[in-house]
Amino acid sequence: MEQLKNKNIYFVFLLIISDCLTFLISFVSAFYLRFYLLVNLFNIKIIYSFSETFHISLLLIPVWILFLNFFVGYKLFYISKFNLFIKILKAATTFIIFIFAFIFVLKSDYSRMLLVFMYFNLIVLVFIFKYLMKRLISYLIFKFNIRNNLLVIGKNVRKYKKIFNNYYSNKVFYYPYTLNEKSAKNLQFLITKKEIKEVIIINHPIKDDYFLYLCDWAQKNDIDIKIIPNEVQTAGYNIVLDDTLGIPIILLITNPVRDFDYFIKRVLDIFVSAGLLLILSPLFFVVAIIIKSESKGPVFFIHKRIGYKEKVFACYKFRSMRADADKNLQEIKKHTLGQKQTFLKLKKDPRITKFGHFIRKYSIDELPQLINVLKGEMSIVGPRPIVKWELDQIKKVYNSYNYGKMFKVLPGITGLWQVSGRSLLEDEKRLELEIYYVDNWSLNLDLKIMLKTLLVVFFHKGAF
Repeated sequence: MEQLKNKNIYFVFLLIISDCLTFLISFVSAFYLRFYLLVNLFNIKIIYSFSETFHISLLLIPVWILFLNFFVGYKLFYISKFNLFIKILKAATTFIIFIFAFIFVLKSDYSRMLLVFMYFNLIVLVFIFKYLMKRLISYLIFKFNIRNNLLVIGKNVRKYKKIFNNYYSNKVFYYPYTLNEKSAKNLQFLITKKEIKEVIIINHPIKDDYFLYLCDWAQKNDIDIKIIPNEVQTAGYNIVLDDTLGIPIILLITNPVRDFDYFIKRVLDIFVSAGLLLILSPLFFVVAIIIKSESKGPVFFIHKRIGYKEKVFACYKFRSMRADADKNLQEIKKHTLGQKQTFLKLKKDPRITKFGHFIRKYSIDELPQLINVLKGEMSIVGPRPIVKWELDQIKKVYNSYNYGKMFKVLPGITGLWQVSGRSLLEDEKRLELEIYYVDNWSLNLDLKIMLKTLLVVFFHKGAF
């Protein structure tokens, strides 16, 4: 089991499964109370089928999980029993009101009394289950010693010690000294030695130049920086108010695809890629036959690309070039790439076959990358995976850009660059769009890009 970090995906999954089971238990117990206990007491005839009602309740589970995520969240943090109960009460109340409103609009025949029983069951059972799950996760974290190592910097740390100790997924270290240039190396050595994953700065007067240096160093080493006000410096990062410790803390986010959002994005990737591979399998078969009949060589072109955390992976594509295309690559780059040109873009590439032009025009050559998505190497939406020589060129020409953000998320089959002009855009603009996507990621943005991709593919603008 990997060490706890930004993505506590295993425990998040455990909490979600627990909430799904709790919902089903709440429904079954509510159905029993409404249609068996009350029926026997008042001799009322049963008019609702358990099977049909149960199937409807299954459809409500994702809605309930979304409400829980909004009001309670799926982060591993300490919270008092009272605050947990209030959050669950808000989630259950809003959820039931939403369902009542939905039934009213659709004029659906659904037992209102059943929903009332479910409401009380959800409040009680979810509170009990969540409390027990928190205790279980706390036990697992200590049992297997997989806590986050957290470093607190600042002189006035005593009044925060109790709060930090209640944050059971963290093992806390303290650095109660003033930061200056001399202590910089000692601090970095301490962070590295203790395998610190998060740094919290408490009301500390850090100079701007050192703070920027610390943020850059932390980002390169995949370390979160959190600041307890009142002195807050943003350093150009996305800022989110984090209340997981029960007090307001500013979190400087280097990767917005985290925790529950990461889980939802990954689930969406799996369902979409698996569904499309199944639906498009006849097309795969036809394309494979044409490629083999037109030119010698394999059906698929397997290319080494750089993806998440700059790890190299095998990217699959339908072969659109001659089998010996790589032999002429160096010569083409030498005569084509300008001094500041990073990405190779040729409108008339002599290496492309006749059918290769067609499948590139409509992006059919990219479809095998759905296999990469299913394997977890790519996402449906994300920055375009690049090759090593392109990364070397970026480091050389665009060193001032925070290009490292592109490797904080999984690369995508489509992305903001592809729906904004593709190869018609300048290299600098492409880089800006890739970084913008990571900084401003959301599920809504992913859905918009997916819809725009259909239009871009249909009109094949910028595809060559």
